[in-house]
Amino acid sequence: MSDTAASDELLADVEEAMRDVVDPELGINVVDLGLVYGINLEKGDSGPVALIDMTLTSAACPLTDVIEDQSRTALVGAGLVDEIRINWVWNPPWGPDKITEDGREQLRALGFTV
Repeated sequence: MSDTAASDELLADVEEAMRDVVDPELGINVVDLGLVYGINLEKGDSGPVALIDMTLTSAACPLTDVIEDQSRTALVGAGLVDEIRINWVWNPPWGPDKITEDGREQLRALGFTV
């Protein structure tokens, strides 16, 4: 397998693993909520590093540590990468338009109108 193919496969695995990271307030994963703006991989000293651009539903959200811990467990704990770095992004601000169709279905099942 080429380095590019292996990197693409790892990136897909990282993106899928981020679906295990759940917003503690809404109970929906951060990918389907549209909180993950981008994921890149770089080579670290001891292995791959996931660089994640992510936002929250509100800049005042006190749960960044919880989401970082869940992300670390989902990616480092699972052995996909050796390290993560989250870049908290506030522009563009998050809005309901960023929610995936799967996320909308999950929110509707919880009684939200989206």
